[in-house]
Amino acid sequence: MAYIRSANPDFTEVSVPGTDLNYPHPAERRRGSIPMAFQVTSPFNKFRVLLPHALVLHVNPNSLQETNSQKIERIQTRGGWVEQHWGPDLVELSASGSTGAFMNIQTGLTSVLRQKTIAWDRYRDLHDLYLNNASVRDPYGNIVLQGDIMLMYDRGIYLGGFRTFEVEETDDVPFAFSLNWTFKVTRTLTSVAANPVKFGGTTPSFQSQNQPTGAFR
Repeated sequence: MAYIRSANPDFTEVSVPGTDLNYPHPAERRRGSIPMAFQVTSPFNKFRVLLPHALVLHVNPNSLQETNSQKIERIQTRGGWVEQHWGPDLVELSASGSTGAFMNIQTGLTSVLRQKTIAWDRYRDLHDLYLNNASVRDPYGNIVLQGDIMLMYDRGIYLGGFRTFEVEETDDVPFAFSLNWTFKVTRTLTSVAANPVKFGGTTPSFQSQNQPTGAFR
């Protein structure tokens, strides 16, 4: 991941609804590509970001799938099946893509020295973000406080956490890793209007949602 520096090195509280995240959403100007970025929120205040910079993916995902489902509990009884409908389940975002090419200044494309490449460092940033998942642990490794991961992309800004993270190395792409991960959304802070905005067009409208999408953890 790359880093987008904040003008204020102190922790920043997000005004919700709003988009003041030390990371102006590119959809507001629609100039160039829109990178996927992450932040970490405080366990005590979901709207206070802890990092003085946003963590930006080295390479955007090839695909991003949004899964919406109904939470239904089915119980078998002697008289037949009983269904309990709990309403919409948490939204899940599934992404697939790859790392950047493992290229070393001295050797060029490399597999042996990939630990000494920028693409490897950015891959480790994303993997470490998944491993910690905004958790604060005690010296024994137990989770004592839990924050949220903030995901920012062209669809909007979401709070939640990683559920899965898969890494695959194949012969087809010898100098990069294939990545697949899922992100469970607990709250939607800002969503971009569904109608696409052409380059050079008007500023897209944003819709803020204060209500959580469900319980998590």
